Amino acid sequence: MPKADDRIVLPRIDDLQELNVMLAERLEEWAQAYKAEGKAEWKAEGEGLALHKLLKKRFGAVPSDVLAKISAASLEQIDACLDLVLDARSLDDIFGPTTC
Repeated sequence: MPKADDRIVLPRIDDLQELNVMLAERLEEWAQAYKAEGKAEWKAEGEGLALHKLLKKRFGAVPSDVLAKISAASLEQIDACLDLVLDARSLDDIFGPTTC
């Protein structure tokens, strides 16, 4: 059952042209927000794949727990891990308790 604060309060519309303009503006806002969200997800996924490839090349097989951390990481966390790859001596240097 819907709660009272779940209701959407719609503005008063005097004619269909005004409604058409309002809906067009709202759809454009939603499309832009959806597009921005998708780009961020695609970028994080791409950087996650790059990180996995670098780790595999540098250290061999990447354990499933590290892959899970990469999959769950934000774009900022993945970037931080990428910064550590070249200087790390082991996966623990990148994914240890005080790192990524």
